[in-house]
Amino acid sequence: MNISDTALTVQELGKHFGGVTALEGVDLTVRRGEAVAVIGPNGAGKSTLLKLIAGVHRPDSGSIHLGERPLDRLAPHRITRLGVALAHQVPRPFHSLSVRDNVRIGAMAADPPMRAPELTDLLALCRLDTKASRAADSLRVLDLKRLEVARALATRPQVLMLDEVAAGLVGRELDEAIDLIRRVHQRGTTVILVEHIERVVRELVDRVLVLNWGRPIAEGTPAQIALDEQVRAVYLGDSGSSEGTGPTPRAAGRSPMAAQDTQGVQQDTAATAAQGDTDDALVLDGVTSGYGDMLALRDFSLRLRPGQIVSVLGANGAGKSTLCGTLMGTVGTRTGRIMAFGRDITRLPVHERARLGIAYCQEGRRVFGDLTVAENLQLGAPLSLARGEVHTRMERVHAVFPVLAERAGQRAGTMSGGQQQMLAVGRALMANPSVLICDEISLGLAPVAIDALYQALTDINAQGVAILLVEQNVKRALGICDHAVVLSRGRVSYRGGPAGLLDDADLDAAYFGTSATDAASSATVPPTHLGVPTRTRTTGEPS
Repeated sequence: MNISDTALTVQELGKHFGGVTALEGVDLTVRRGEAVAVIGPNGAGKSTLLKLIAGVHRPDSGSIHLGERPLDRLAPHRITRLGVALAHQVPRPFHSLSVRDNVRIGAMAADPPMRAPELTDLLALCRLDTKASRAADSLRVLDLKRLEVARALATRPQVLMLDEVAAGLVGRELDEAIDLIRRVHQRGTTVILVEHIERVVRELVDRVLVLNWGRPIAEGTPAQIALDEQVRAVYLGDSGSSEGTGPTPRAAGRSPMAAQDTQGVQQDTAATAAQGDTDDALVLDGVTSGYGDMLALRDFSLRLRPGQIVSVLGANGAGKSTLCGTLMGTVGTRTGRIMAFGRDITRLPVHERARLGIAYCQEGRRVFGDLTVAENLQLGAPLSLARGEVHTRMERVHAVFPVLAERAGQRAGTMSGGQQQMLAVGRALMANPSVLICDEISLGLAPVAIDALYQALTDINAQGVAILLVEQNVKRALGICDHAVVLSRGRVSYRGGPAGLLDDADLDAAYFGTSATDAASSATVPPTHLGVPTRTRTTGEPS
């Protein structure tokens, strides 16, 4: 490729945060006027790549060039003035300022700054001209997204980077967002797009780079990526066996408390939830929740019985972590009801939910790195607990995770990722929960560490603890659960027994939104990001 035709070049880019490799050996060349997507599962390094290009972080290795100009050692404001802009997933405007003034602040970073006529044209392009005098905090989600893009465009970028700007949009809102990005691209702006919504990728880009664990694993057109088995394996997970065979739904060896009929009859889950027994561990009935005006979970219903394992699956941005936050009370419930052990907890504060016996192991481990393993575990126990009981609970945790006993005096931050994840689960168990919520505990771990964690989950469940397992690794999760729910952009696309997802065509239909008949022929769409479900499938006993 002629250097004069190149807008941006990334070569052998690497970035580490402590002992975590965020990016390694990443190459990307983007032509002038091209639109390229960067995709990958959670923790793949997508946002880190954009932040390195924008100068928010500095690379540990490799180089970044805008045309022939090196960027990798420049301050963010200098990179912006040279022609690189980044629009974020979550807009953070100056809420008390008007839409026009917010865009004017962005324009101040341009060289030379935009003048009034150009700003007026830009507002019209983003369809904010009729709202230019309104305060930013009066805007709804779609217009906040438009404002975020407008502020980036006000810097006159040669390269516009969009980090999941379509997240949280549905229906006509999504149409409008795609139309805006298309019009920006048609004006000649080079676009680098990080996105999880298949339709956005399919309609806007000609080339896709796939990252996993910070490393590139595939590059090509959307059609080529759709046929890549390695990409598919990254998103769906492996079977957990050396032979590579698919998982079998668990039947034997389950907790006696979970030994219930799992076939049942097909019926509406919301109605089932509303009629749930008072001894159900958790019941969600028509729950909608989100952030500001953005709804991330829509009309969601679920039942978790004592001793069961229910897996909640879905691609990035499906609403899985929002579900966890809604259950724990960190994300407000807009509509619907949440019951725990027969009690309405919809408006209950977080600490009261924990006292009821609900423990939460968050994504990202979040251990206290400067404290010892034992100190981390002690922090998971109630403050009022007698010392002898704390010791007893620690012994129970050590029985599940012997390595935590061996390394009791070691600083948590010096342990491996898998050991830190064991510590995070162990700390949650110190609350002696009846329900354990696990959010992406396999994320970023080696297969041997995942094997150990999943064996621990079955041991924990055998002690009578109900588990809500939120995962991207589909086949691992299906191997241990009683029921599965698949989320796609905040809505349920499948619910029922794990056996209903073992067939590839059925899995495509639920997880990626294809129909069973066209799953094998969807060569125009990258299967990793099929977003909107074509139908909701319910099989077996509703969960």
